[in-house]
Amino acid sequence: MEIQFVPLVAGGIFAGLGVFMVYDYYRFNKSAIKAQGEILRYDEYQSKDSDNRKRTMYCPYFVFAVGGKAYEVKSNTSYSSKAIPVGEKVDVLYQPGNEAKARLAKGNDSWLGILFIGLSLPAFYYGLF
Repeated sequence: MEIQFVPLVAGGIFAGLGVFMVYDYYRFNKSAIKAQGEILRYDEYQSKDSDNRKRTMYCPYFVFAVGGKAYEVKSNTSYSSKAIPVGEKVDVLYQPGNEAKARLAKGNDSWLGILFIGLSLPAFYYGLF
């Protein structure tokens, strides 16, 4: 039986990324407050997928108010379509004192991190056995 290092390293990277994503989700949501916001516009950009095909992606800007002060934020999540229409009311999550880093409630979940952790398991198995 010979240990294969490439799958172990890949598994470690996937597991590390997954743990970080799940941790970030729970850390943020633990102290986040929900507010009502609105989609203002989208930035459109080109992204290449794994087959080297160009794909148009859309990154929303949204606005919400806290204590009478309005905050305009560029989302940290992009979509392959304009998933939420401009002008639509949306739930926004923010941390008091750090409103500029607010997130849309839609798309703010831990599933991607869990997927990365799950993908690391076969790599670890293949590397060890």
